[in-house]
Amino acid sequence: MRILAFLILAASTACAPAATETAEPTESVSMATDDLITEPAALLGEYRVAGVDGKDINLPHGISASISAEEIAVLSQCVRFKWAYTLAGGGFAASRVPTVSCQRGLFPEEEAISRAFDRAVQVRGTPANGIEFSGEGHSVTLFSQ
Repeated sequence: MRILAFLILAASTACAPAATETAEPTESVSMATDDLITEPAALLGEYRVAGVDGKDINLPHGISASISAEEIAVLSQCVRFKWAYTLAGGGFAASRVPTVSCQRGLFPEEEAISRAFDRAVQVRGTPANGIEFSGEGHSVTLFSQ
């Protein structure tokens, strides 16, 4: 029994760094990606809408977003939303653009996505390499497809 305890202690001590060793500094992921996005070029692309107001979206279908230099288009089955946007000096502003969409009722998640984009005033990178639009207590989170 003493031999087993000694072997366990020796193994754990061998794996631990010595007290005089110093770890090399590493860049924090959140510091590198939790930055305010200030250029539209950083937003260009196709995305999956993953969350709204801090909650995951759990619908039987996916919701996508396509972002160009001037517009954000969201598609949820046959429901479409579109916004023209500006992004300058750390501020974000979006205004609705009329678009063809089906006439079915909206899921609560779709309503929340619409509200979040309507009220967003800033865009940030997330620690998980996503993009979060937020403002007035609402947010929508996108991940690259």
